[in-house]
Amino acid sequence: MKLSFEWLQEYVDLDVSAEELARGLTMSGSEVESITAQGADKIMSFEITSNRPDCLSVTGLAREASAVFDKPLRLPAAKINAKRTHKDHPEVECVIENAALCPRYTARVITAVKVEGSGEYFKDRLTAMGLRPVNNVVDITNYCLMEAGQPLHAFDMDKIRGNRIIVRPAKKGEKITTIDGVERKLEPGMLVIADSERPIAIAGVMGGLDTEVGEGTGNVLLESAYFDPISVRQTARRLGLSSESSYRFERGVDKGMIAKASDRAAEFIAKEAGGKIGKLYDAGGLKAKGARVKFDLQRAEKVLGISLDKKGVKNIFERLGMNVAKAEGGKMTVAVPTFREDLTREIDLIEEVARIHGYDKIPLTLGKMIPQVTRKERSRLVEERLRQVLPALGLNEIMTYSLISESAEERFSAISSRTVQLSNPLSEEQKVLTPQLVDGMLKAISYNINRKNRDLAFFEIGKIYARRGEKGAFLETPALCMALTGALLKNWREGERNADLFDLKGMVEDLFGDLKLGSVFEKKKVDGFTDCATVKIAQEKEASGFLGEAGNELLEAYDIAQPVFIAQLALGRVIEKAGLKDHYHSIPKFPMSTRDISVLCDKDLAAADVHEVITATGEEIVRRVELADVYEGEQIPAGKKSLTYSIEYGIDTRTLTDEEIEAVHSKIKEALVNKFDVAFR
Repeated sequence: MKLSFEWLQEYVDLDVSAEELARGLTMSGSEVESITAQGADKIMSFEITSNRPDCLSVTGLAREASAVFDKPLRLPAAKINAKRTHKDHPEVECVIENAALCPRYTARVITAVKVEGSGEYFKDRLTAMGLRPVNNVVDITNYCLMEAGQPLHAFDMDKIRGNRIIVRPAKKGEKITTIDGVERKLEPGMLVIADSERPIAIAGVMGGLDTEVGEGTGNVLLESAYFDPISVRQTARRLGLSSESSYRFERGVDKGMIAKASDRAAEFIAKEAGGKIGKLYDAGGLKAKGARVKFDLQRAEKVLGISLDKKGVKNIFERLGMNVAKAEGGKMTVAVPTFREDLTREIDLIEEVARIHGYDKIPLTLGKMIPQVTRKERSRLVEERLRQVLPALGLNEIMTYSLISESAEERFSAISSRTVQLSNPLSEEQKVLTPQLVDGMLKAISYNINRKNRDLAFFEIGKIYARRGEKGAFLETPALCMALTGALLKNWREGERNADLFDLKGMVEDLFGDLKLGSVFEKKKVDGFTDCATVKIAQEKEASGFLGEAGNELLEAYDIAQPVFIAQLALGRVIEKAGLKDHYHSIPKFPMSTRDISVLCDKDLAAADVHEVITATGEEIVRRVELADVYEGEQIPAGKKSLTYSIEYGIDTRTLTDEEIEAVHSKIKEALVNKFDVAFR
């Protein structure tokens, strides 16, 4: 973007040199790459960022200069003189066939135009901006483009067939010769401006040679529109064609300038070329509406680390074309103009204040360093602990995809609900955010078994997902999945033993024990699994997860032909309640005494229930209770089983007598009889 220093001074009175202006604009974000002398004028070359299309105009940069140097801004009038308008003009029909690519199109007929060379003023201004003067009508459209940033195009009205303008995608095989004299083949989908018979311009890029305004033109149709930036960019790239118009349309022009620029150009044409202005034909209905953004002065001061004056901040906003619609104390509601679509949040307004105030005026101070007491979140500390304990138990960590298929999600509907589906998945196999880790675990096991690796002990720490409410929100919960299959032991001394459900249960108990959590297991039927049980943290009402053996139907679905034992735990409450600090316990100074107790009970009685009664009844002298043996067979009645527990007694202050131990041991037996109606062997 080039800028004439003389032209800029028509809109803002500056008492600084071109070099000082360049420095001020550069420091505020509009970088000046170079300054060259052109007669008495200075021409500045700018590098404008893509989010600031408003600065691709003289008035846009004048507005920036007005704000940076705190000088009044004089914007040119863009209103048609009613005395210049005429009603007896040819009628024009404007039709938009694709409103997404052209949400607004305006046209105005100007008759009795005398096309000739431009006056020296227009020639000088356009030459300074790097444009070649053509004639008074074309030069006026280019002048308004540079002045306001809104591209315009003038057609020779008498060469438009059918007095009809159609904004439509190009058809297969269509061609157009553009005003640069090159015939271009149009591709379907490219947006064109057409009359009733053929394309007469490439929308937002370049006009056609057939309807070019020249010396013989008597009537002009003046176009001002808004074209979709992506459509213009793609068309320009595919044709290898770029223009001042496409450069601006690609970045998004001001929706509020469409009619104003047309008025401004029409006034100039009436004045300079003697034309008679007709009415404005307006199609598409695009409404220009700026945003309203909340601004808190105290928050801005906190972000920038400086004190701000409310009056000064308000002045900055107003110089930039914004309006403070409402102000209460340090809180303001700022109405953002349509040419600043990049301002949508409070932090955007804070940045505007900072750059106009001057980044160089913000003091370089080093904030106070406050060391963090805890450098890692609790969730991370617990996960690190899990990754220490689980490998020590013989498990290997795996990582699986977080996206699964709908069929996999339906397969585990018993352990997942309210699933989160992607609206635009890459494939059917990646359609659902996984509500469980079991599917990925079974896929990993199947993959290994099919490659002759049959003895597996895996764990995965990942996330599971579920919908929350009906507004698209979802829950992301950390979870742990563990699995055993094949041989757990295989060596020359102990031989070979396959893993079973109790091995997995023992690993869960060891894990909970390391985290200083008690574990409670309750038998429960879960579809797809056999011998299944829920896992609870002691004293918790809700289960944290489950463990069980995968059923035959589930194994067949994953092409697995050997038993698989799986546990899944939600880690939310585990992370919250886990004990991470280790405490030292001294070696007992006094000897312990061990007693065994064999209970003959119903087959359905849970060993954990018996364990709980022994622990609760044994008071403080029961130090440890361990299930030593479970027996069903000869000499055991049908429907019964024998549970043998090893109970260790002792206290830290002295040696217990046999009488004290027997008293508590008898008390435990009595409690078991009263609670479960058991017998003793």
